[in-house]
Amino acid sequence: MKDNIKQLNTAHSSTPDDIAIEPRRPEFDFSGVSKYWLKDPFTSHFMNALSIVVPHSERTVIDIVRKYADSISDPKLIRDMDALIRQEGRHTLMHLRCNGLLKKCGYPAIRLFEQFQKFFVRILRRFSPPAWELAMPAAFEHFTSAISRDFIVNKTFWTGDQANAATNAAIDFTNWHALEELEHQAVCFDVFAALEKRTWLLTLALLFFWMPATLVSVYGIQFYFLLKDGILLKGKNWGPYLKFVFQSLPMLTRGAFKYVDKGFRPWRSKDIDLYQMQKQKVHNIIC
Repeated sequence: MKDNIKQLNTAHSSTPDDIAIEPRRPEFDFSGVSKYWLKDPFTSHFMNALSIVVPHSERTVIDIVRKYADSISDPKLIRDMDALIRQEGRHTLMHLRCNGLLKKCGYPAIRLFEQFQKFFVRILRRFSPPAWELAMPAAFEHFTSAISRDFIVNKTFWTGDQANAATNAAIDFTNWHALEELEHQAVCFDVFAALEKRTWLLTLALLFFWMPATLVSVYGIQFYFLLKDGILLKGKNWGPYLKFVFQSLPMLTRGAFKYVDKGFRPWRSKDIDLYQMQKQKVHNIIC
């Protein structure tokens, strides 16, 4: 099947020429970060839940991109893929550090969540044809870019007090991660679109598989954290919790139908402005 994919190759990079995908290696000290490091327990544990699923998801992205690397001939896309792999490797390492601290906070089920995700993805890849396997990293990057864009644009919703955000290592880390996810947002889609012409398959994969799986995983782990902390054992907290769920849902459920358009490319003009603004904001972190 991989040989058949090679014959279809007309790969090219859609990342704008003035966007350089740059692997960076900033360091963050999370030792002084409080349990609720964002605006409240709901936003904090949503991002903590994402952190649990990120490492294996990004390892999967790396593995699949490497698997099909020989099928790509466009020099720019090859460079983009290499930079993506190095960025995702660093993201994985930093999230594992965060998750290690979460485990020490008394959440024993984290290991079960991690083991189930690894088992689930391994079984899925074993039985997936190349088109569906290629859709995996593109689907994962669909979510990470959407979440990153929302974190950048709706800063008050996530961090609340902007003054405190400047001295919070976890928020600095999230800002850096969001920048790089936006920076390489097109790479996995470009690989998918180059090697699998039916981009509408990505829409099907998102609608009927990855969106439901992501919602169950992230909100389920968040729910566990909130129960473990006793937050949802108090009736007064259910209103704010449900409000958060309904406010954050569109971030994870919209955008699937854009892949039906054969001319679709992830980068939009407003994304470039957003990216440049974020890069300037985190200049002291990434330099």
